[in-house]
Amino acid sequence: MFFIGIITNQRNEMFIKRKLYNIIPRDSVIFITEKNIDNIKNIKFETILLDNQINKKKKEIRKIISSCKYLVLNHDIEIENSIIEDLDLTIITYGFNGKSTFTISSIEENNLIICLQRIIFKKNNKKIEPQEYKVRNDINIDKYAIIGTEIIKILYE
Repeated sequence: MFFIGIITNQRNEMFIKRKLYNIIPRDSVIFITEKNIDNIKNIKFETILLDNQINKKKKEIRKIISSCKYLVLNHDIEIENSIIEDLDLTIITYGFNGKSTFTISSIEENNLIICLQRIIFKKNNKKIEPQEYKVRNDINIDKYAIIGTEIIKILYE
């Protein structure tokens, strides 16, 4: 069994659950917070979605990240380099930053267009070439949560 850890704000949790539970077993998705991190720091996660800034428990977050295969990272939030430096994992970044793995090409009322800038490999080692993805824009949800969730779906579908 694999686990996906998600660090986001509480407002985005219901949206992420609704989108991921269609393709990933419910028991595999764990939301990581400052309150529960001490209870889950020994779980080996396959993927971590880091969509929210980390203010405390940096040592524990690094330990969790260091054992995963993928880190899906919101490139527009500030994190200390010490959390991710010298780790042997695949980091997939996203955001408005032009150097991100996934960038936001267009925001429309009902859709987002995100662009994969370079080749990545899915969980099953299938290669994904650079391309654009049209994603439903839920107006009440943070754009970063929408994109991060879509990347997890791309990796696991």
